[in-house]
Amino acid sequence: MLLLTAISLFVFINFFYSISIFKRDMSVVDIAWGLGFVVIAAVNYINSQISLKNTMIVLAVCVWGLRLSTYFLYRSLGKPEDFRYAKLRTDWGRSVLLQSYFKVFILQSAIMIVIASPVIMAINSYRENLSILNIFGLFVWLVGFCIEVYADSYLIDFKKNPKNKGQLCQTGPWKICRFPNYLGEIVLWYGIYFMCFSVQNSWTIIGPLTIHFFLLKVSGIPLLEQRLSKKDGYAEYSKKVPRILPF
Repeated sequence: MLLLTAISLFVFINFFYSISIFKRDMSVVDIAWGLGFVVIAAVNYINSQISLKNTMIVLAVCVWGLRLSTYFLYRSLGKPEDFRYAKLRTDWGRSVLLQSYFKVFILQSAIMIVIASPVIMAINSYRENLSILNIFGLFVWLVGFCIEVYADSYLIDFKKNPKNKGQLCQTGPWKICRFPNYLGEIVLWYGIYFMCFSVQNSWTIIGPLTIHFFLLKVSGIPLLEQRLSKKDGYAEYSKKVPRILPF
């Protein structure tokens, strides 16, 4: 199943890589991100023993993934290439096609498999019984999902208001932490881990730890803060509002 998952994801990510070449826009990989997890969950579910636990896990992953990719698609309509990828395009120059393939698309698909390891292992473990910990995981996932959806929708409404053009959002969920959308993302993936939990697969904690690390230290907050730090008032805002943990 791991081989079948890898092959399916490889075909999927190459499709989006082709789109990125056609559009000259690496940002499409963000749209592929959520959908990639849907592919992983669906491929494993179709080839597994159908159970209540497996169905619950797959629905959670698919609802999150489809929602996130739809959000990225909406956010990218009529917009130029995201600043992160535009900088890479400039840095890589003539080798952009080769470097973007391996360092953006293939790398992200490999990271997807690591993050989704709790899902892959749980669906293929043939354990039908739901534990209290699995139910707790569903609750944690729901909390994280609601935080992320609320944060994203609030930011969309904030940016739609002409009065807020060029302004830093410091209200709503952004009043209690500087990156509430990332907080929701981290929380929901720990929820998925507990939804998938069994003693034999406890090592798959590497999944939520990976996305936690990348959002806090690599591709999430650090890159975004480089841009936000140039806005008026961000230095003061960062002193009074915590990065990720509310209050």
